[in-house]
Order: sequence, then structure tokens, then C-alpha cells
Amino acid sequence: MNPLPSSSIDVRRIGSVSYLNARPLICGIEDRVRLDVPTLLARDLRAGKLDAALVPVAEYLEHPRYQIVPGIAIGSRGPVLSVYLASRKPTAEAGTVALDPASKTSNLLLKVVFAEFLGLSPRYVAGADRESCDAQLLIGDPALLARERLLREGYHLLDLGEVWQNKTGLPFVYAFWAVGEGLDGLPYIEFLTRAKERGLQQLEQIVASENILPTDVARTYLTRHIRYDLGAKEMKGLLEFQRLCVRHGLIARASELKLAA
Repeated sequence: MNPLPSSSIDVRRIGSVSYLNARPLICGIEDRVRLDVPTLLARDLRAGKLDAALVPVAEYLEHPRYQIVPGIAIGSRGPVLSVYLASRKPTAEAGTVALDPASKTSNLLLKVVFAEFLGLSPRYVAGADRESCDAQLLIGDPALLARERLLREGYHLLDLGEVWQNKTGLPFVYAFWAVGEGLDGLPYIEFLTRAKERGLQQLEQIVASENILPTDVARTYLTRHIRYDLGAKEMKGLLEFQRLCVRHGLIARASELKLAA
């Protein structure tokens, strides 16, 4: 179960987010992979500076040149807790919505939720004007940290994973491993699958090592809300998300989902 690298893999050229939800996927290699925010990982995989990366789904939908590592993802089947819209007023009354610069996937999901499921068309804001908006998209560990405070302060929270599941009956996939063009995908499948298996066996140790979130929050999040599979239902959810992104003009066209083999 020790995820030792194949001789064909340079672990330093694998990139992952540093969020709590990714730690089970990089168990045993966390001190060697590059850690960064999703948008920068996607940029450097596209530029050939990384050989493989845990990328936002949006990166693949916009640039379908990669090989998707099968069987591994960061997803949810219901409330995800770490991707939500926080609004000072009821969601339907939010005229301006601040996007999160760190994750294109969550931004696309938010726009799909508003356009397809809520029938709303707020003005989306990116950049420095976040605090002046009626609502803000929060993702990742900062979202987990802020959640209870925002609820106490009377904010309305719209969990995007929960809305997606309720409206489609499908899981939502936020990120998956992608291998760069022209590389042999098999060593990465074997290597990253071993890391995932080891991480899922050591969830309690990962929870115990968390030093920012309360232990009970971290445990509940990793064991009840985050899913790490990329199977038939997840692929169906990906295709539905792609279809809705095309329908609402968020991406140019639909593309085949290419699994590494």
C-alpha cells in the first residue's frame, strides 16, 4: 500500500490543492507534490509545467486535452459544506454575487444553479469588490471555517452540492486527477490509486492531524460529505454539468471525457 513512485513519475511534477478534502488523495506523498490553488494548478498543467494535477473540472471542460485518471475524484452526493453562497439577504434578492477567484468549477456551478434551477440572473463580480456584493461564493477550508460564524450572524447559506443533488439526482464532481498530453497514463493510475487507498485507510489519522478545523467538523466533512469515487454515476453527473454549461453559454462546446488507460 506504500505509494512509492514509478520510475517514470517525477512526484515533484504532480500538483494538488492543499485543502483538507484533498489530503486523503495525496497520503504518503503530501510532502513531495506541489501544493497550490486550483486555478494555478490548472494553468501550469496546461503549460506543461506539471505532468499531472488535481484540477478543477472546469479546466477539463474548457481544455479537453488531458487524460482523466479513473476512479478518483473529489465530489459530493448532497450537501458538501465547503462550496456555498453566503448572502446577507434571501438568495432570490441577491442582485450582485461575488465569484471566488480560486475555483472556476465552483463559479460555473453557481452560475448553472442560478440560471437553470433558480431562474435568476444576478450580476457576477470578480476581483476586489467582493465585500460590497449582496452575496459571496466561498469554497474550501475558508468556507468550512466561516460556516458557523456566518450562520450565527444570520447569513443565508446556499450549499451548491445540495442544490445540484436535489435538482439532478446525481453526484457532483469538483475535481479529478488529470494527466498531461502525450504521457503514459497507466503509471499515474497505479500510483495515485495507491495513494487514495492509503488515505482512505488513514482518515482518522488525517482528521487527528488537522490543526485549524475542529476535529468533529473535519471528521464529519471527510466521512459524510466528501466522496472520492469517479464511477458511472459521477461520470453521468459530469456529462450533465457539461451539458448545462453549454446550454447557458458558460463553455463553448461539449467534449468527450477521456479516461486514462
